[in-house]
Amino acid sequence: MLVIIWPQRPAPGPTPPMPSPGEQPPGVTIEWPVIKHTEDGQLAWRALLRELRMASGGQILEAKGLEEAIIYGQAGAPLVRVTADEISGQTTSRDFEVVGNVRVVSYRSAIITTEKVSWHQEEQLVKCPGQVTLKSKQAIVTAGNLDYFVDQDLVKCPEQVRIYTGDNMVIGRNLEYNIENGDFRLEDIQMVFHAEEAQEKLRDIRELQEP
Repeated sequence: MLVIIWPQRPAPGPTPPMPSPGEQPPGVTIEWPVIKHTEDGQLAWRALLRELRMASGGQILEAKGLEEAIIYGQAGAPLVRVTADEISGQTTSRDFEVVGNVRVVSYRSAIITTEKVSWHQEEQLVKCPGQVTLKSKQAIVTAGNLDYFVDQDLVKCPEQVRIYTGDNMVIGRNLEYNIENGDFRLEDIQMVFHAEEAQEKLRDIRELQEP
């Protein structure tokens, strides 16, 4: 079930102009709404937006400015926080899509940055169809078309990937990577030892490990 919570107080700002005589407004605009999706009475995800425009029938026409979206696991604990420029979806759907400066932060210490992400509720899947970088405490992964199965803490990518770990870089394809324990499986492997590029990525990992 999808629920839209109207803010108790409107956000400050200029008063919108009145429509011209005979002109009908295209819908209703809500500032700083919260959208919640629940399944079997349990919160599945919630999103705080800067602005939401809806048609008179309740269909979402446009959503602007995703302040944050929190995705919850089956036990009710938050698993992932998402921020982006825009979010889109339908009131009849459990899924949503975000675009622009997307940042997905897992509460298990992984960060995904990319330009487009879709959330698939049934599969508990964060799908990244474009170029993406994933940082964890053990490694940094760069790839395209990456899937992150949140409940399993599992990353899969059928295309070529680069993994930076220690002082080394590993290149391969068909990745399966467990974020929690750092185990991974890769095919068609090439190893690059002590590469300058790997050294730079190693510094990024150390920064992520710092409290």
